[in-house]
Amino acid sequence: MILYNTLMGVSAGLALILVPLLMRKLYWRIKIAPEGWAISLGVLGVILTVLGGLMATTWPLSVNQPINIAFAEPNVMLGLLLIAASLFLWQRRELVASIGDGVKKTADEAFEYLRRVMMPVSWVVFALGLILLACTAAIWRFTLVGSAPEAEPITGLLHDYPAAENAFFVILYGLSALGALVFPFALRSKGSGLRKVVGYSWAIAGVLFLLFSAMNYYTHIGLLVNLLQGKDFEF
Repeated sequence: MILYNTLMGVSAGLALILVPLLMRKLYWRIKIAPEGWAISLGVLGVILTVLGGLMATTWPLSVNQPINIAFAEPNVMLGLLLIAASLFLWQRRELVASIGDGVKKTADEAFEYLRRVMMPVSWVVFALGLILLACTAAIWRFTLVGSAPEAEPITGLLHDYPAAENAFFVILYGLSALGALVFPFALRSKGSGLRKVVGYSWAIAGVLFLLFSAMNYYTHIGLLVNLLQGKDFEF
């Protein structure tokens, strides 16, 4: 995954952090600038859609081919959802901004409209959750991720323990799936319990995705250097 789980992983992690953060701000009627959120989600959506689409259609990972499915296709779906959200936030920026303008009646009406818009979208998110759940099961059952090459810095130290990195990805995918599966019901619930499940599961998974994928810039560059130099591995 040298060419793909760096930028795509960072983008997916950021999306999992930003989406529940935006949801929280809107729910608590905190004033936001919709244009900034639209730009951020749009950039992430384009990255995930383009790179995920390339990976889903070309299957560049020939050594472990099933990873092409588990990593690329959920990212394409996430990317398209982010692009759609970005376009909506931009086109309806005045309405979204009114949620935090301090006028309770106007804010409540705008928020209720936004909630109704999200109703059908929530089932698309739910379907993404089913995909992620199936990927989680596949990662667990077939040790799909396995271990990093011995020549890769940091993660290569666990080369003889494939269960470690595999379990890490089970947690990442499992948390992402949990939030997506609960999302439609949290949107319809008057209590805060389900909303917290969505927010925390996505935020935790997002932080882990972001940090791990950012680290991979170092580890993947180091892997390439070690392989090209053909000498004792440097860490």
